[in-house]
Amino acid sequence: MRFGTEDYEDVIRPHEDPLIVNPLVGQNKVWEVLVDTGSSANILFHKTYSKMNLEGEQLEPCNEAPLYAFGGDHIQFEGTITLSVIFGKLPYTSEKQVKFYVVQIESPYKAIMGRSFPSTFEVIKSIPHLKLKFLKEKGVGEMRGD
Repeated sequence: MRFGTEDYEDVIRPHEDPLIVNPLVGQNKVWEVLVDTGSSANILFHKTYSKMNLEGEQLEPCNEAPLYAFGGDHIQFEGTITLSVIFGKLPYTSEKQVKFYVVQIESPYKAIMGRSFPSTFEVIKSIPHLKLKFLKEKGVGEMRGD
């Protein structure tokens, strides 16, 4: 699995854009999900969580150490929730259960896929190509960044 010049399709170069994807989370298409492997956790922002119609899905209490924002402020968790996340397009999709920490802070993103994302989904990301690739039984799945 490699990235080539054909993977630059629709990418304006050079760029310094983050990798933003639009996976299916639970039963919802979630736009503006940041792939940030520098983040230690998978984050679901409360505003997004509240719009997802997750009747019957309860937040689990979270007594773990807080996260810290850029300014050094700690961020309290509202709880955690494990949801199905699907990347790619049929027939080449990858689906895994992902534990999200729900936090009530403002963000330009709807969620953040953190450090565990590449190994959980067995994906290779390319920021220059704004694309994810992953092996499937009968080929290579891809997801273009938004």
